[in-house]
Amino acid sequence: MVTEEEKKEIINKVSFDFDKLKSFITENSNFVNNEASTGIFGLGVLVHLVFSMQQANLNSTPFEKKLKGLQLSAKDVERIYKEAVEKVNQYSYQNTYKELREFIAEKLMVNKNQIKKMSNQEISFNFVCGLELGRKFKS
Repeated sequence: MVTEEEKKEIINKVSFDFDKLKSFITENSNFVNNEASTGIFGLGVLVHLVFSMQQANLNSTPFEKKLKGLQLSAKDVERIYKEAVEKVNQYSYQNTYKELREFIAEKLMVNKNQIKKMSNQEISFNFVCGLELGRKFKS
């Protein structure tokens, strides 16, 4: 069982600055050039945060096995989002990433048809960029 003090320490390790993410997207509109790409990029950021939670709690990142070697399709985006939200809830950080989760959900839901038209390579690229840049948005 994790004590309250340990929980506070873990929350500090995995804290997130949503304003930094929004600024990054605005400043890099050439890269994140549409809402679908933005949602997938955001999902990569969320998964990076899941990795941070797992590393802080387990000293490993078992969620990584769910990413199919980073070869992702539109169907994988939906599954990964659902599973990432489930992990956030499991580690009791629901409120920590609330803005990010809502942001991603809106982008993925509203642009579902556009995401289905994207190539797997484009989906994987946007996701991996979010995953790799996720630490930039920690507070």
